[in-house]
Order: sequence, then C-alpha cells, then structure tokens
Amino acid sequence: MVCVCGDDGRHEYFNRVWREYGAADFASSRWMEWVLPADQRQFDPAMREAMLAGGAFEADLRILHPVDGARWFLLRVCPLPDGLDGGRRWLLSLTDIHARKRRELALLRDSRLQREMLDISVDCIKLVRPDGTLARMNRAGCVALNVGEDSGFGMDWLHLLPREAHQAGRQALLKAKQGENARFLGISQLPGQDPRHWDNMLTPLKNADEDVEAILCVSRDVTVQRASERRIALLLHELAHRSKNMLAVVQALVRRTVPDPQAPFVAILGQRIAAIARNQELLINGQWSGITIEKLLASQTAVIGDVNQKRLLLHGVGGLRLLPETAERLGLAIFELTTNAIKYGALSNDTGTVAIDWAVLERNDGDRFRLVWQESGGPRVKAPVRQGFGTAVIERNPRAVIGAAVTYRYEPEGVSWAFEAPKSRVLDEKASAAAAPAAAVETGAAPLL
Repeated sequence: MVCVCGDDGRHEYFNRVWREYGAADFASSRWMEWVLPADQRQFDPAMREAMLAGGAFEADLRILHPVDGARWFLLRVCPLPDGLDGGRRWLLSLTDIHARKRRELALLRDSRLQREMLDISVDCIKLVRPDGTLARMNRAGCVALNVGEDSGFGMDWLHLLPREAHQAGRQALLKAKQGENARFLGISQLPGQDPRHWDNMLTPLKNADEDVEAILCVSRDVTVQRASERRIALLLHELAHRSKNMLAVVQALVRRTVPDPQAPFVAILGQRIAAIARNQELLINGQWSGITIEKLLASQTAVIGDVNQKRLLLHGVGGLRLLPETAERLGLAIFELTTNAIKYGALSNDTGTVAIDWAVLERNDGDRFRLVWQESGGPRVKAPVRQGFGTAVIERNPRAVIGAAVTYRYEPEGVSWAFEAPKSRVLDEKASAAAAPAAAVETGAAPLL
C-alpha cells in the first residue's frame, strides 16, 4: 500500500491496494485512526520528529481490519523531491508483515520462556564457547559464581572456578571440544558461606557438520549428597567394626562353651565364621552395592596361601559385579569348596589344580550367568557317606537364588561344581555396565566355558 502526503497533512494520492483495505475512510487523512492506540502512541512522536528533520522513518505497527482483525505492517516514510510549489512531500508505504511478525514474536516468546525456565532451575547452566569464554549463564550460575546477570559475560569460564578445579575443568573442556561428553567435580565458596560441591557435566553442541559450536555445562549442587555419602561411609565403617566384634564374640563363646576347645570342629566353625566376616567386610566396604567376582574369589580362596595361588586357574570376564545376596551365598560356597579341596581334593597334594570359570551365556529365554569349579590332578575322590553342613552350603544354599540350578559331583578326576542362574538375579547390571571396562581374567590353562 502506497500513499503520498504533504507537509500540511493532506494526502494527495492513495494506490488501489490502499483504497481497498478496510473501511472507506482508511484512504484518507484519518487512516492513522485504524492503527492500534498502543502502537500509535509509540511511533507517532518518532515519525513526526523524523519528518520535521526531513529524514526517513520506519516502524512495525498493527492496523485494524473490519474482517481480519489487527494485522502487522511495516510503515516506511521517505521524503520525496520538492515539488514545483516548493512544498515537501512524503511517500508512505505499508507492507504486510503479519506472518513474519508472528514468527518473530513466537521466537521471542519461546526465547523468553527458555530464559525463564533456565533461571528457575537450581542447577547452574552455562553456555561456554570452544575457546573457553562464557557466552551465557542462568541466574543460579550467576549467584553461585558471583557474576552479575547484566555483566555481558565473555570472561574466561575456568577463571571463575576455584584454582583447585582448574586442571580437572581444563581436561573436561578439552574433551568436550573434541566432541565428547565430560564430567568433573568442583567446589565453590562465596565469602562468609560454607563450601558447596558441584557435579559439572559438559555436553558439546554440534552443528550439521559435526563441528562443536558451543559447550553446555550443567553444574548440579551435590553438597547435601556429599554430606550424606560421608555419613553413610561413617555408619558403614561403624557397622563393619561392630560386625567384626560380634563375630569375634561368637567365636570366643564357642571356644568357652564346648568341652574341648581344641576339637577339630571348633577350628572348622571358626573358619566358617571368618568366611562370613570376610564376606561382610567386602560388602560393607562396597557400601552394600555388591562386589566383583574377582574380589569375592580372592577373599574366599585366601586360605590356600600365596604359594598355592598359582594352582588356582581363573577364567572369566573382569568387572562383573555380583548382587549382595548372591555374593553372600556364592562366597560361602566357594569357601567350603576351597577348604574341602585343601583337605581331600586337588589342593591336598603338590600337583593338583582348581579351575574356576565364569561367563554370561546367551539363551533364547534370557541371559544366564554360569560359574564353574573344576578340580583336577588330585587324589581320587568319592562322595561322602554322610552329607553335612558343608554340603548344604555348597549345594543347597546357592540354590536359594531365584531360578538357580546347582550341580555338585564327585568325579574320579576331581570335584565338579557348577552354578547357573538368570543374569538379572546374579549381577548388578547397572553397576557392571557403569564400571570401566575390565580385561578378562586369565591365570592358567584353557577355560572351561
């Protein structure tokens, strides 16, 4: 839409599009009455000032339409060459920008909501450029790092952190610049306040060409969590200490209660109590989150001594973490198998060996964990006439794991024992997956599985 007006406010010309827009009086000097009052108050003084100065002017404004309601237009006012009468004239144009303006306003609204959303978060959220300078930071980050929200940022991000966190932060930033996620712990302390612990997670933001354009750093306050972890560690330490004392009291009561403290069964009972104590200590030291198979085997076969460790042949995947309940049952079974091998089996002579293998087997009905104990090279063995407590611990106790199957055989070449159960009932899969990949454990002859 185009029109021409003079300095006196009279409009000399309206093109057809202008004349056909809205009501009849829109193509007149009263056309500004159709501009929304809020927009009119905003642009009218500025337009008059520009016209007095003889300069151009433009503004976005909304004009009412009888049918469509208010629509956005771009108003441009440009001076025309002076006419023959010496009077100044102006060319006014209105360009429909309704669709574009709605997109702009929606974008601005989304941007505002995102800023408000980030500012509501208690996490410190920062946008860091690849060169390490700070591009933006939410309100919580500004408070934690004592930076003004209107500072404009641009400062070196690492220099806002305590000196102790610089090395870890620098390594994490380098890793993120290379396109990988990174994480490190840090501490901040404002004057007169207690230290606050932060878990910093860096995520690279890539463009379509996979180049890192920026790095998102989310820092979560884990001060309460760290304090809770310290309390839990203290309680677990106290629990381990009291458990050891209680088991020691039990051993002392047994020795003082039986008629003959030197009787063989007293020593056997003491060894079994010690095995329970070792199991408890391993679990408590792991904060009752289970233990790796390697640690369990090392603990419960320690009775054979360092010299005979070379006769223990281990084969399996490293780093698999057993659930606490399963670790207790398997640990006691391994201890009983070890003591039996020392007394009667492969470890009772100078040449026998024990192979312990474990693996996760893929099955159509679900993955299963299998642990095998195989003795060889020892004296010929045969099943005992009477089955005692040891047999129950070796065979029946592990069977209490849901879905487990246990085989325990006295074969001529040596004792054979196998435990198999659903992987989900044996392994802490999340802890095993989260742990750093461990090399396979190989300490002897070819594996059985």
